[in-house]
Amino acid sequence: MNFRNFVGGLILLGLGSTAAVAQNTLGELLDAGGRRLSKEAVQTVVSGAHVTGPSTTGASTEYYYKADGSYSGNLKNADGWATGVIGTWHVDDSGQLCAEWTLTKNSKRFKGCSVYYAILDQYYFSESDSDRASPIFKRTIRK
Repeated sequence: MNFRNFVGGLILLGLGSTAAVAQNTLGELLDAGGRRLSKEAVQTVVSGAHVTGPSTTGASTEYYYKADGSYSGNLKNADGWATGVIGTWHVDDSGQLCAEWTLTKNSKRFKGCSVYYAILDQYYFSESDSDRASPIFKRTIRK
């Protein structure tokens, strides 16, 4: 391989990686080549994983999804308020990751579902699978 082709490849690789990071809405993500994950893919990606990223309210989250359908972790909002989180999760027939959780600090309970998407090696979730203006939230997933 000659040097010019090598440098050209690195530039294209960098441009492709930047495109994935720059998405803010579901429509932008889909237009950039993002794809919705299937039920099986969501189960494989999330089960047994350490998942971090912002919540829909902007809080920093860190969760551990166990294969038995339970999860736990922490969240911290921009004001510094922090709490533990415990709950259960499952993937429904449409492929949405659904969860019920309780904040350990004040025992408030919540539930909701989200749709997972992937582009290149990056993961995102959205509360919608059809509203192109819906915001997306990046997830870092490690096993």
